[in-house]
Amino acid sequence: MLVAYEDFVRARSGLERADFLAEVTDPHLFIPSLNPVGAPEEPTSFATMRFAPGAARPAPREGAMIIPVRKRRDSNAFAMMITLGRAPNNDLVIPDQRVSKFHAYFRKLGQQWTINDANSMNGTWVGAQRISSDRSAALQSGASIRLAETLEMIFLLPEELYERLQAG
Repeated sequence: MLVAYEDFVRARSGLERADFLAEVTDPHLFIPSLNPVGAPEEPTSFATMRFAPGAARPAPREGAMIIPVRKRRDSNAFAMMITLGRAPNNDLVIPDQRVSKFHAYFRKLGQQWTINDANSMNGTWVGAQRISSDRSAALQSGASIRLAETLEMIFLLPEELYERLQAG
């Protein structure tokens, strides 16, 4: 579930490192700004819009968001992957029309986290590299992930998330 970053910080601001890491065991996606303008209030429309480079886009909403990368118990039948998309049955729901209803998925293979594009219309990037649906991209803590060329997220393991909270 998306949470305002300032609420996440406020709830954990007094925790020592060991207490933080005991409470926060999953990686998180830090989203500097999320622009849900154009997203349906009710999940009735599943059309994905393709944005042309240079096309006018609405200004992003202020306020950073954060979401844990973990499987929801009631989300979907894909046990080996953590799904990300606009549809409400995904593990990670991003309410933005640029995001496909099933856009990408995460996997943990041993200690390594990976992401795959799920044949989305507007694409998935790790750093400057667009990833294809037939190949996974390894993720390091601090990796930049972009959905649809414009929605930026940062993948953070709990240790680095704690360090960033301490740094302000």
